[in-house]
Amino acid sequence: MNILDAAYNTVHDYPGGASALAPRMGMKSAAVLNSKVNPNTETHHLTLVEASKMMAMTGDFRVLQEMNAEHRKVAIDLPDIPECRDIALTDTILRIGMKGGDVMSKFREMMADGRITAGEAQDMSKTIHRMQVKLAQLDSQIKACIETPQKEKA
Repeated sequence: MNILDAAYNTVHDYPGGASALAPRMGMKSAAVLNSKVNPNTETHHLTLVEASKMMAMTGDFRVLQEMNAEHRKVAIDLPDIPECRDIALTDTILRIGMKGGDVMSKFREMMADGRITAGEAQDMSKTIHRMQVKLAQLDSQIKACIETPQKEKA
């Protein structure tokens, strides 16, 4: 498949096809949308904004997936994270981000000569352990931000 086929299939696989999707996208007619996704039409083209809107409305991300494949990239779904205004949480994640390179830097140093000594392995274990402690703290802070039904009733 390619990007044009993905756009065509997104429209035509949508329940009700272009007739149902075009009005939701703010297009005057299904014929316009059909023309924009027809790979053989030279005069009408789907804009990036329209493609994004189409994906949001249909929940069909084949266009994005094909663009990623064409450019040897990947997209992942981001997790739903509850809103939390905890400054300490923000501080923790920033510190991990800034210091998180320790594991990678240590690994790079360790592999510089193409072998791993017992001392290097021990140093790496300590670095990994420090990172695990930081991540456990972050996990705990994130869980503390989740509002439980009991908290909401109080």
